[in-house]
Amino acid sequence: MSFTTLLKTAYLGLKANKLRSILTTLGIIIGVGTVISMVSIIDGMNRYVYSVLGDLGTKTVYVQKWEWIIMGGSQAKMRKLWREVERRRDFTLDDVKAIEKLSVVERVAPVQPVLSGKLKYKSRSVECSNIVGTDKEYIYISGFEIDRGRNFTDQDVSRSRRVVILGSYIAKTLFENEDPVGKYITFGNHKFTVIAVLKEKGELLGNNLDDIILIPVTTALKYYYNPRVRAYRVWYSFRILVKFKDNVPMNKGLEALEELIRIRRGRRFDQDNDFALNTSEMLLSAYKKLTSGIFIAMIGIASLALIVGGIGIMNIMLVSVTERTREIGIRMAVGAKRKDILYQFLFESIFLTSLGGLIGVLLGFTIAKVVDLTTPLPASMPLWSVLVGLGFSSLVGLFFGIYPANKASKMDPIEALRYE
Repeated sequence: MSFTTLLKTAYLGLKANKLRSILTTLGIIIGVGTVISMVSIIDGMNRYVYSVLGDLGTKTVYVQKWEWIIMGGSQAKMRKLWREVERRRDFTLDDVKAIEKLSVVERVAPVQPVLSGKLKYKSRSVECSNIVGTDKEYIYISGFEIDRGRNFTDQDVSRSRRVVILGSYIAKTLFENEDPVGKYITFGNHKFTVIAVLKEKGELLGNNLDDIILIPVTTALKYYYNPRVRAYRVWYSFRILVKFKDNVPMNKGLEALEELIRIRRGRRFDQDNDFALNTSEMLLSAYKKLTSGIFIAMIGIASLALIVGGIGIMNIMLVSVTERTREIGIRMAVGAKRKDILYQFLFESIFLTSLGGLIGVLLGFTIAKVVDLTTPLPASMPLWSVLVGLGFSSLVGLFFGIYPANKASKMDPIEALRYE
C-alpha cells in the first residue's frame, strides 16, 4: 500500500469514530501539552535571566561578607549563619583602593546598599527598594546606562555631595512628564539634586530592575549607614564590585583577588576565608539546578501521561481490530498481504497519536502564551520542543500500535470472513 492510501485509510477510520478518537488521544494531548508549555516557560525564563545576568558579564565578581547561594535553609541554619557573618570584618574604601592596584583588575566600584526609603518630589512620593551608594565606575560594571544627565565625578564622592541618579521607574513615578535632571528630591531628612536618569532595563521574574537610585558611596556612609542596625552588618554590608580585564581568565583573577584579601585580613593558610567572591556564574549555576529539577519533574509527569495515552491507544486499536475483523478478511481475500494489514493498523495508531501530539503542541503553546501575558513569567517556544513533542507522540503510536497491528495481520482470512 502506498503512503497516500495508508494516510487516507487512517483518516477515514478515525473520521468514522471522531469522539472515540479524541477521547483516546487525551493522554497524548495532556503529555505533549505539559512538555511544550513547561519547556516554553523555562526556555523563556532562561533567555531572560541569562540576558539580565549577562549584563554583569563573566569577568565580574562581588566581594562581600556572605555567599549568595548559601543564604537559605532552615531557620536554625540561617540564625547560625547570620551570627557568623555578622562577626566578620566589614570591607572598606581602603580595600577598594587596594583592589584597584591589582594588575588583573580593569574596574572597581564600592557598593553600600541603603535600607529602602520614601523619595519625595513636591506632592508626589515613591518607595524605593534598591538604594545604592557607589561611584562613577558602577555604571560601567553593572550594565546600567545613563539615558540623560551625567555620571558621578570624583568630587561628588570625595565631598559626599547629595546628588542622585534615578532609575527610570523612579523618575517616571516622581516626575511624570517633567525632566528630572537639575531638580531636587527629598530622601529622609536630606535634599538631593538629580544629576541623571538611567535607561530602562525592565523586570526580572516580577522584580522591577528600574526601581533603583544611586548616590555617592561616601554620602550613603555619612548619612544612612548605621552599624548598630543588624541588617547593615549582614544584608546591607559594604561590598565591592570588581571587573577583571578581558584577557584575564576568571580563575586567575579570582585567585589574585582572593590572595590579596586574605593578606589584608591576615588569614593564615589553615584558616578559611571570612569573605565571599560571588559571580554571576554562581547564580546561573544555581538557577540551572532549579530549572533542571523542574524539567525532570515535568518529564516524569509527561511520561506518565504518555504511557497512559499509549495504553489507551493500544486498547482502542484492539477494539478497532475486533470491530473490523470482517473488513480484514475481505481485504485478505482480494489480495492484501499480511504486511499490508500490519502497516494499515500500525499507521492508524501513529496517525492517531501524531494528531494528539499536534493538538498537544497547540495546547502547550496556548498555555505558555497565556502565562506570558498574564504573569511576570516570560515564555518562548523553541523549535526543538515542537519536534520532540511530535516525535515522541509518534513513537508512542508506533510502540503501542505494534501488538494490535500484528494481531490483525495474523488473522485467518477464512475465519475473519465468517465473523459477524
